[in-house]
Amino acid sequence: MLLLAFLLPAYAEIYRWVDSDGNVVYSDEPHADAETVDLPASTVYTPVEETDSLKLSPDEENTTELNSPEIPSYQLRIITPADDESIWVNNGNVSVTMIVEPELDTERGDQILVELDGTQVGPAQSETSFQFNNLSRGTHTLSAMVVDSTGTVLTNSSSVTFHLHRTSILNKKQANPAP
Repeated sequence: MLLLAFLLPAYAEIYRWVDSDGNVVYSDEPHADAETVDLPASTVYTPVEETDSLKLSPDEENTTELNSPEIPSYQLRIITPADDESIWVNNGNVSVTMIVEPELDTERGDQILVELDGTQVGPAQSETSFQFNNLSRGTHTLSAMVVDSTGTVLTNSSSVTFHLHRTSILNKKQANPAP
């Protein structure tokens, strides 16, 4: 009996009407101008029963844990250029050198992604050196990350800011200034 008392409100009628201000009002109590609202049937979820064929035996569970390779705990640092370094190079070519400890596990598919000014530059690579060609003058922010074969980031380097300078024709000094 007590259970039926809890179920009755779930099957109560819903009424809809418009009040004097033009607002649509819903209630479980009838009103003079109310109309009954028909609600669709409730969606009910029934979980799939777990069968014995889907369960792993204790031996299989242990084997699965042993076969899954351990994810290395990488440390990634950008060595060159140094943070806040000024680089004077007219062709805009900048070399980047990084250190990864421990060594990249390329069998797992771990690789390095390089970003310049927040944009990925080139594909992921297993090399710890990178060359930028013909960079524009100005301040740039460089960072790198180690990713696995699915693209999941395993570690990030600290960002490095460097300033690329190029000689300008506007700053050309006279060869023999007049006395």
